[in-house]
Amino acid sequence: MEPTNQQASVLFIGNDLMFQSRISSACRQLGLPLEVIRNPQSLGGDPPSDSAGPSLIVVDLGLVNLDLAEVLTSGRKVWPTSKWLGYGAHVQADRLDMATELGLDRVMTRGQFDRDMVRVLQGLIGT
Repeated sequence: MEPTNQQASVLFIGNDLMFQSRISSACRQLGLPLEVIRNPQSLGGDPPSDSAGPSLIVVDLGLVNLDLAEVLTSGRKVWPTSKWLGYGAHVQADRLDMATELGLDRVMTRGQFDRDMVRVLQGLIGT
């Protein structure tokens, strides 16, 4: 059974407070709870408060010292059914390519995600 909109949620892995505010606003528009993890290495511990797991995990590919392969491995063990979205600066093509190769459900430049944030979240979560 697919989760209902009330059960859908978003987990943001990033430390850019300005962009976090934009994501928070988009989630509010869609009625989606948002959980934030500023340090991706903390994924190895207990899952955040939503025991069912987030419907969507949004990763800032520009995080310094981000080991995306490790974050994906840890995250997929904890939340095997969550979808993954990675976004990053268009000048960091290597990180965008790596995210695509690692199998994220969607990879976008920061500008693309910012312009269409609500629609992208809706499409990935199915609201």
